[in-house]
Amino acid sequence: MKNTTRNLLFKFLESGRISSSNVPKSCLSDILNLQDQGFIDWEKSGRGGVYTVDDREAIIALLENTGYHGSTEGLTPKAKAVAFHKDAHKGKDDTLLLMLSATQEVFWHNNGISVNLFKIVQDCGIASLLIRDGDNWQTSNPIALVENMDLLVYADQYFKNIKFGGSVLYYGGWISKRTVGWLKTLKDVPVTIFPDYDLVGLKNYLTLKQALPALKIYIPKNLPELLNRYGKTEKFDSLTDRKIIEQTRDKDALTLYFLLLKHGVCLDQESLMLNDEPSP
Repeated sequence: MKNTTRNLLFKFLESGRISSSNVPKSCLSDILNLQDQGFIDWEKSGRGGVYTVDDREAIIALLENTGYHGSTEGLTPKAKAVAFHKDAHKGKDDTLLLMLSATQEVFWHNNGISVNLFKIVQDCGIASLLIRDGDNWQTSNPIALVENMDLLVYADQYFKNIKFGGSVLYYGGWISKRTVGWLKTLKDVPVTIFPDYDLVGLKNYLTLKQALPALKIYIPKNLPELLNRYGKTEKFDSLTDRKIIEQTRDKDALTLYFLLLKHGVCLDQESLMLNDEPSP
C-alpha cells in the first residue's frame, strides 16, 4: 500500500467519508481494491460520489499491519524512502563515494584531519572516500581522472610510464554531476582526464571542461603509433557526438579528433601501459 493511500485512510477514519474528487489518482487503484474487498463503499452524491467506511475495524487492522510505524530518527534517506514510499530510489542521498588510488605519497585533508592516501593504497590496494555534508576534503597534489578500472587497480604500472604523480580517481565511463560538483570545490588542484580515445571519451572531456575550465586531457606523444598498432576500426557514425566535437574551439580535442578520423580507429586507454615513449 502506498504511503499516500495510508494517509488518505487515516483521514477517512476521522471523517467517515471522502468525496471521489478528493482521492488522488495515485491512490485510486488502492481505493478500488479496498472497495472490492468490502473495506469501503461508494455512493452517488450530486454530480459525483463519495466513499464511505464500510468496515472500520478491518481498515484499522490493515493500517496496523502495513507500513512503517517506528521512529524516523536515524533512518538513512534510502531506508526512509522504503518506509514511506516502498522505493529506495526516491530517497535522496547527499553522500558521495569515490574510488581512489595514488602513485606517490599524497595527503588529503578534511576539517583538521589528514589522511595519507598512498599508505592506504599500499596497504589495501585501492581506497574509498565517502564525502558527507559538511566535509571539505582538499589536496595539493594533481588528480588523474580515469575511465576504466584497470588504471585504478594497477595505477603504479600505468603511471610510471606517464610519469604522473598524485591521486587517481575512477569515474567509470561517465562522470556524475555530483562528482563534478565536488571537483569544483577543490582549490588550485590540476586535474587531467585519461579517457578512452574515441568520440565518447572526447565528448566526456568537453562536457567536463565546461565545469572545470582548467581541465587537461592526456594525449601521449606517440599516439599515432599506438593508433596504428592497437587501434580498433571505428565507423564514427554518431552525428551528435561529432557535431559536439566539431563545434568546439578546444585545440587538444580537435587535434585528437582529426587524428582519430585520419586513422579510422579508436583506442582503449589501457594501451597507455604499452606506451614506450612517455611524455614528461
